[in-house]
Amino acid sequence: MRVEINNERISELAKILRPYREVIKSLHKKDPQYLAIKSLIQVKGCIEGAILALINALVSYQLSTQGEEYWMNFANYFRGVVKEDYYKAFRDFLLAHSPRLITQKLSRVEKILKSELLQELRKDPLKYCHSINTLTRKLAGELRADPNSKTLLFAAKIYGYTCDLCGVEPDYSNISIPVDYRNTLLAIASCIVTIRGETTSRDKLHLYVREVYSRHSKLVQEAWAGLCEEIELPCAYLDTFTWLVTGIITRSECNVQKAQTTIRHALGLDLLESVVRELVKCWC
Repeated sequence: MRVEINNERISELAKILRPYREVIKSLHKKDPQYLAIKSLIQVKGCIEGAILALINALVSYQLSTQGEEYWMNFANYFRGVVKEDYYKAFRDFLLAHSPRLITQKLSRVEKILKSELLQELRKDPLKYCHSINTLTRKLAGELRADPNSKTLLFAAKIYGYTCDLCGVEPDYSNISIPVDYRNTLLAIASCIVTIRGETTSRDKLHLYVREVYSRHSKLVQEAWAGLCEEIELPCAYLDTFTWLVTGIITRSECNVQKAQTTIRHALGLDLLESVVRELVKCWC
């Protein structure tokens, strides 16, 4: 399977999405994950809220439920938790809501709870808002992980949400898009990533997505980086757009009109039907 970036298509899609740039940038305020963190911070404050959200982002993989539901369960659970023993709290929460790879996840929780970084955030939870890339590198060092891995980049975005909620605009410079299943699907569906010699029919698309996601995630990341650059928008903001919109299109079972209506009602984003069709040109 020869997977390629379609630069011509990236330019076409950038031209289509550029008029929505400011709307996309503010879309995070409609993200269920953002709203979950908001409800947590209202009870726990910025210090504990930022720490809890960051740790949860670092173990938000191999979920047993949709991400939207998982994050609301997280906020509901931790609003009632006292801070004396967060390790036990995360153990109990993960066992109930995300038990896959539990040993690995709890190892991450323990490392962050014991880290120098955590002590820094207790003194100033907004310390890295103007340099989130530095935070990502520190997390990578603490966890011995790739700073461009999906989970660390997702944690960077979530930390930016806490910055925004606590009154500081995050600087997402040099933060790549976290490549997950949805971003891979939309990269292929929108034709910015193509498979030479293959037609991505609706029946075969999910087979291709799994293959590309597992073996070519860096290429998908590069394709989205090209689009972010042409739109002149940090990829963390575009990630919120792609994640939310792809979820809606998937649940609409590729009914473009239904997806457009849901996007407008659920997100307050009035995309033209032609724009939605361009996003799924190689799918629906």
